[in-house]
Amino acid sequence: MRMKLVTVLTAAGILFLFAAVKGNGTGKNRTAQGTDTCIDTDRFYDHTIWTDQEPVNYLFCPLDKVSVELLQTSAVTRLEWQKNCTAINFTSSTRLNSEFYRNGTAFLTFYKLGKEDAGSYTCTVYVGDQRNASFTIRVTMEDNPCSTYPEFMSPFGNNTYQLYTGDQVTFNCTAKLQYDSRFTWCNSTIQWLKDGTMLVNANHYTYSERSWFDNNATNKFIASVLTFNIASEKDYGVYSCLVRNSSMVFTLKSASLNHTAAVLAAILVLIFLVLAVLLIAKCRLNCKLWYRDKYGELEMNDGKLHDAYVSYSSKTDDRKFVNFILKPHLENKYNYKLYLHDNNILPNLEPSAEVIMNVSRCRRFIIVLSRTYLEQEWCTTNFRGGLWRLLELSKKPIFIIFENQSSGIAHPAINILKSHSKHVTLISWTSRSVTSSSDFWKELRLALPRKITHRCTVGDPQIHLQEDKDPMLLLNADYLDCTADPDPEGDLGVRGPIFKGPPPRVSALPIVSTVGSSSSDHQDLNKTEIDVSDLGSRNYGARSDFYCLVKDDDV
Repeated sequence: MRMKLVTVLTAAGILFLFAAVKGNGTGKNRTAQGTDTCIDTDRFYDHTIWTDQEPVNYLFCPLDKVSVELLQTSAVTRLEWQKNCTAINFTSSTRLNSEFYRNGTAFLTFYKLGKEDAGSYTCTVYVGDQRNASFTIRVTMEDNPCSTYPEFMSPFGNNTYQLYTGDQVTFNCTAKLQYDSRFTWCNSTIQWLKDGTMLVNANHYTYSERSWFDNNATNKFIASVLTFNIASEKDYGVYSCLVRNSSMVFTLKSASLNHTAAVLAAILVLIFLVLAVLLIAKCRLNCKLWYRDKYGELEMNDGKLHDAYVSYSSKTDDRKFVNFILKPHLENKYNYKLYLHDNNILPNLEPSAEVIMNVSRCRRFIIVLSRTYLEQEWCTTNFRGGLWRLLELSKKPIFIIFENQSSGIAHPAINILKSHSKHVTLISWTSRSVTSSSDFWKELRLALPRKITHRCTVGDPQIHLQEDKDPMLLLNADYLDCTADPDPEGDLGVRGPIFKGPPPRVSALPIVSTVGSSSSDHQDLNKTEIDVSDLGSRNYGARSDFYCLVKDDDV
């Protein structure tokens, strides 16, 4: 005879309900093990455990009366547990423990029971080394039908209502539950809560509840309607209908103006504006640089050879500043190309033809306005007139002044520049300007044209997009050297000469071999010849200032 054991665990997990059911046949079709296994088909039981049981669960060994008496009277008797006919190693398991008492009580303790714990558990009684009797319990894990979550039909999601005092409120909560007639004890009622507390005031709140089934009686529908009138501020809050630990929320708010919320919102907006102003003041230059580099106008294909024309004094300090700080930093780190000039640009308050031509080839005009630079004649006699001459040469020139010039009694020229701040760019060099992240370099980059980094190619990057292959622009072009700079933060002046000499002059006319020259000399001379046969078909209107005029004496 086979027995079927059904266990119903309470919160402690140790309350058992036994039901003996006579099986059909011998019961060997229940297991596929055979006669030589640890399972005795005459002492075989089924045990079902719900997956949402308590964290600690117990499985008792169903000993018969003879085995209990044997364990109580014999001192050499012992009991062993097996799972699926394999001995259980309790020393290596932290989730399973075995308890055995001489009064005939033996059970397994499960900690954090899981679906992997399903299987056949056999407890065997031994007298000495001889097997006496074994009892097997097949543990099956099933989902508890009472733990399935309901499907809310109404409302569709959490809702918020804004009503006035005196209005009538009606909340409708409808849910669909899975139904099985075998599990009639499952909770299938709707409970109403306000702010997490059960509603108990039957005089103020009115409930109505009904239930029905679908055609197959597999689903049960329950509906509850909560009705009440808003009498005071206490009636506002969060209402919820609870079904099997699932809830749907109704938020009830006052429709009147909430001055507290408005004041808090105004304070938050004010704090946000203050933070925004501080952030803009702190990151103003970075934001401008990012916007200029992203969306600024690209000054290309304008026929310019240099990005900036730099005028400075020939004194030692000014030369060091330009050649050791300004030029290396702008050219090596930001790929700008500068034209340096250390002579007087306004002799007799009038620029020379050479200065006019060189400035026209540059996109910006930078003047390092040091104390020694201000000692020039045009700066001491008529700086205002000289400034207007400079404004004719370049639109909004850039003046670099030093910290000691702007502090204390300023030079009259500095005051004139400040009064014409709309027409010039005035940048101050301070003791904190040494670092590459200082505001000085950011302001200077904003005043200079937008720069695009190109890979090293043959040709001027500013005119390469024109596909210009003019050899007159590429011959001995030292400024196109794209080798990596060993010291991108500045030139220390110990790696070689600072000033490069001008490129060797090469005639634009083909070289004619002289009588008596050897063939090898003739081949060497032909290597430097320039093909100018198509110069007449080219359009140089946009860059006419690239070429110098050739006199008859030169030919």
